Amino acid sequence: MSAATKTAVQPMSVSALTALVRDAVEARFQLVWVTGEVSNFTRASSGHWYFTLKDAAAQIKAVAFRGINLRLKFDLKDGLEVIARGRLTVYEPRGEYQLLVEELQPKGIGAAELALRQLKEKLLAQGYFNPLRKRRPPRPPKRVALVASATGAAVRDMIELFAKRWPLTEVIVKPSRVQGEGAAHDIASSLRLLNWLHATNRLTLDAVILGRGGGSTEDLWAFNEEVVADAIFNSQVPVVSAIGHEIDVTIADLVADYRAETPSAAVVALTPDQRELRAALRSADSRLADAIERRLELARQRVEQLATRSAFRRPLQRIHDLERELDDTAERLARAVKHRLGQASDKLANIAARLESLSPLQVLARGYSLTHTADGRLVRDADSLRPGDVIVSRFASGKVVSRVEEVHGEPPPQGGG
Repeated sequence: MSAATKTAVQPMSVSALTALVRDAVEARFQLVWVTGEVSNFTRASSGHWYFTLKDAAAQIKAVAFRGINLRLKFDLKDGLEVIARGRLTVYEPRGEYQLLVEELQPKGIGAAELALRQLKEKLLAQGYFNPLRKRRPPRPPKRVALVASATGAAVRDMIELFAKRWPLTEVIVKPSRVQGEGAAHDIASSLRLLNWLHATNRLTLDAVILGRGGGSTEDLWAFNEEVVADAIFNSQVPVVSAIGHEIDVTIADLVADYRAETPSAAVVALTPDQRELRAALRSADSRLADAIERRLELARQRVEQLATRSAFRRPLQRIHDLERELDDTAERLARAVKHRLGQASDKLANIAARLESLSPLQVLARGYSLTHTADGRLVRDADSLRPGDVIVSRFASGKVVSRVEEVHGEPPPQGGG
């Protein structure tokens, strides 16, 4: 290149070139629809979302500002296939082109359906659907609060059915929007207010019924919002969901302590039917009266049987019989005692006679005497004495004390011939 040519060329700055590229890109791609997989998703503290959209061969940076994100019904995360609408621009500090997202929707599934699935997964992980935490309301309740549309058919049906089945239950109505913009926050606020009144003893409640008639998925969407799920989960009062028809299952149904298929079914589940109870009481009263009559008849028959017994016809006869038996027994006992005493007396006399016959006094009475020394030793032969010994001779009557003068011993008799 010649010096003249070099002098003629005016080079641009990087910033200027990048600005030209940005203007060209923004003018050419003011509206684009892009589909791809989300990766490198980042949620900034400002509320903006930064991520990359990619397919098998390429990728593009993308940003969704806070105002866009607040309108989304689902959460963005890595791996999610989405369709994005927006415009292309260039981020000049880095020289990168990027997609400014103005609308996002999940690919192959509606945004509302995806949001519902994501919320269910989240609440399931947090234990909102755990059956162990659910409480069955008392039956019948003393006081119930209805959270429903004040002008809807559901609230009228429930009030009429309470009055018909169990009028003793006091019914409180807390009017609330149940569909449309802001309905979810209105329902949650009603639940929180009722719980505050209950906790402060201003309005003690046994149950709260969330009631709404049937409708489309969009009509029931307020009961799929997280704010309603939180209010039900944190409720101190058992919550009964009665939303739509049997085939309609919302997140409120899954979190509630008890789910009724319809508003009328909620009333039936909480209350007995007074007509059925009256019929049951009449039947029980009839059975009781029959049972009492049977018992009375058996008692009358028993009394009649007892009345024929002699104990009732001659009440003192048994006493007289016993007195006679007692006299007979006393007489037999006296005879037995007298007989035993006579036998004992005879036996005692025999023993006394035998003892008398063996008594030494009987021997002495025949003229014999007993001699013993002064110290009491019995004298059996003369050789045991010495002249001068003092002896005592006992007779049948009296005794004699003497002194030995002479001793003449004799040999013992010889045995045999």
